[in-house]
Amino acid sequence: MEFIEMLLSSSSSSSDDDSDTEILFSNLDSSDGPQRKKIRIYNFVEDFVDNYSDEQFRQQFRLKRCTAEFIIDKYKSSTFGHVNEGKGRKGITPKNQILAFLWFSANKNSYREVCTLFDMAESTFCNHLNSILDFFYDISKHIIKFPETEDGKERVAANFKKISKFDNVLGCIDGSYVSIRKPAKKIKSTYVNRHDMLSITLQGVCDANKSFMDICVGSPSKIHDSRIFTLSPLSDDLPQICHQKFHLLGDAAYPLREYLLTPYRNDGRMNQKKRKYNLKHAQTRVLIENAFGLLKTRFRQLMRLDFFFVERMCKFVTACCVLHNICISFNDNIEVDAETTQHENNHARDVTDVAPNNPDIRNAALRRLGEIKRNNIADSFQ
Repeated sequence: MEFIEMLLSSSSSSSDDDSDTEILFSNLDSSDGPQRKKIRIYNFVEDFVDNYSDEQFRQQFRLKRCTAEFIIDKYKSSTFGHVNEGKGRKGITPKNQILAFLWFSANKNSYREVCTLFDMAESTFCNHLNSILDFFYDISKHIIKFPETEDGKERVAANFKKISKFDNVLGCIDGSYVSIRKPAKKIKSTYVNRHDMLSITLQGVCDANKSFMDICVGSPSKIHDSRIFTLSPLSDDLPQICHQKFHLLGDAAYPLREYLLTPYRNDGRMNQKKRKYNLKHAQTRVLIENAFGLLKTRFRQLMRLDFFFVERMCKFVTACCVLHNICISFNDNIEVDAETTQHENNHARDVTDVAPNNPDIRNAALRRLGEIKRNNIADSFQ
């Protein structure tokens, strides 16, 4: 791969053609006219990727070959995985479209670098990217979802209970900043988070396997997590999903509810019962932070999105979450690296108790139900 990296680093500079290059590379690009030629790798997938060992494939694409093949087959059989027919240059196969997308997602490469590797024009890659994002968005409702049956919910809760003996946990909820460039036609200040960086917030709910069961992405990170939760569809759906029995675990940024349990506030007078509850709560809730870490380790583009439009940012993040779940279902694991951990630490969000000073009657009643349930669970830990 050193040879390929050398070419990528020099792909934007002009150089004289030579006969050896013509054997390995396709360097004609009619869109640039006869005076300029772009050097691209010819048959990169056939000559390089298909000959990777399984470990080499995993290192380059950050997922296993079998996982990629499953995604390729699913895309190929969908209405989105078509090949442009007609006169002119031969269309890009669904396999090469997906591999180019996976390479782009897993590595911090530009459009130009990906197109150099996979021998396609930037406009072609952009068009295929739209189709692929629409494909993942279309299947997301089948892959990112809460269990629909009572037995399914009981299995999720049983897996959570193995961690710290916390009963009836259906998921862990949190938010994570996704750094972005200034979106087109948007006011910059509305996307500036407390670190003075532009970002959107990904709200996610995960199970004990760190698989996402619900996501909400696109809100400017200037908005507090509690507000994002209130505005999300999950806020309205959660009472029915939990049926008074189950609950999510969230940090102090979220409102305390019967279906959303937060830790006790440390006011300096916490007793042993509350400390034990907070410990078990933290030991379980950390799974959602781990899920975000795995997501950003596997898909390095999420370290900073360079898309112009918020809609495309949201679709790309959704696609990565779908891929994340597919990888988990295939036992396709990856270790969180130090760079991602540091990045998450640098973008840690404010966690403040959101109990209102003058709550209305309805919110006060909902909070009181949450307090009763939290106290009962704390008592059970003694």
